[in-house]
Parts: sequence; structure tokens; C-alpha cells
Amino acid sequence: MKYLLSLIFIFVFAFSAFAQTENTTKATIENKAVVYVYAPSATTTLVRVSKPVFLDDKEIADVRPEKYFIALVDPGKHSFRMKNKKYGGIVMDFEAGKTYYIRINWSTGNIVRPTGMSKIETESGEFDIKQLSPVKAENIKEKSIAFTALPSSH
Repeated sequence: MKYLLSLIFIFVFAFSAFAQTENTTKATIENKAVVYVYAPSATTTLVRVSKPVFLDDKEIADVRPEKYFIALVDPGKHSFRMKNKKYGGIVMDFEAGKTYYIRINWSTGNIVRPTGMSKIETESGEFDIKQLSPVKAENIKEKSIAFTALPSSH
């Protein structure tokens, strides 16, 4: 009987801890803006072009053509940019609970490099993301902000 009660107690405790983690994760996502940062395909080159992306002057991930990552951003005004500011960036006011899409534009020709960033409408962004794959885990520099997939809420 003691064994059965102990087992029930462990099960209830484990389930409540899981439910608490689930609620915390869900609340975290609901209190943030979800931002997909992506790079559509660019001219094929002999070397892999991968460029760092910064959120408010903090490097959060490296991205290359045909890849994306997801950033969970606190509400308010923030900037996304490439390492070299002359290649462009974007400043936006982000709202909690909303999803945004930022596309990195690439040059064509002999040298492939980013040429700017654009805010994309939801319908186009959702379509674009389905054609791409997430960056590799090692390309995520700031693991508390940038992800290869949304943190699970179940």
C-alpha cells in the first residue's frame, strides 16, 4: 500500500511540474513577439555565405540563404540588422502575441551579400518559411532569444 501511495504521489508531483512548465512556456511565448528572420535563396556560390544577425546590437544567430530562425522578442521598439550596418536593417515596434516576418535580401552577381531587410506581410512570410529550413543549432548564438523552432507549449 505504501508503495502504491508513493507511486501516486510521484505521478501527481511529476504531472503538476510538467503542467507548470507548460504554462510557463506558453506564458513566455504569449508575452513576446514571435519574429521569423529568413533569407530566401540567392545565387549559388562556391562557398557557403552565412551572416550574423543582430537584435539591438547583440548577435543572436547566423543565417544563410534558404534558412530561417525564430526570435522571441520583448514588446517595444527593437532593431534587427546585419553585422555591417551599411548592409541594412529594420527598426520596428513589436507587440506581444503577434508574429512578424523579416526577410534578408541578398545581392546577385559575383558577390553574394545581404543588401537589406524587409518586413513581410504575414501571408507572404508564412508561405516563404514553408519553402525554407531552419538554421543549424550551432548557428544560434543567443539561445534565450533565437530558436530553430518555437519552444514547445505541450
